[in-house]
Amino acid sequence: MNHNTAYTGKSTVYVGMDVHKNSFTLCCYTMESDKITYKQKIDPDYKSVLKYLESMRKVSGDDAEFLCGYEAGCLGFTLYHQLTNHNSRCAILAPTTMLVAKGKR
Repeated sequence: MNHNTAYTGKSTVYVGMDVHKNSFTLCCYTMESDKITYKQKIDPDYKSVLKYLESMRKVSGDDAEFLCGYEAGCLGFTLYHQLTNHNSRCAILAPTTMLVAKGKR
């Protein structure tokens, strides 16, 4: 999936998702702020992710574009398909592409 798009004047909010069988932890990142914000632990359900995105839209504005991403693992493509079926952009990331900080990805 190619995420390089022409500049649209819209802010892109990257939503990192640490997904596990028992919970998901989500957070937002924008290039403008260069900070991780709005970290939240939620139930492991795509509907909870959609609610999180809806609440972040109120913070980021209606013109913000959201791009979710999670590390390939136990969920396979299930969450990807659930989110994209609800018009949310999502990418599955290979573990080898994740940044390593203090021994953690």
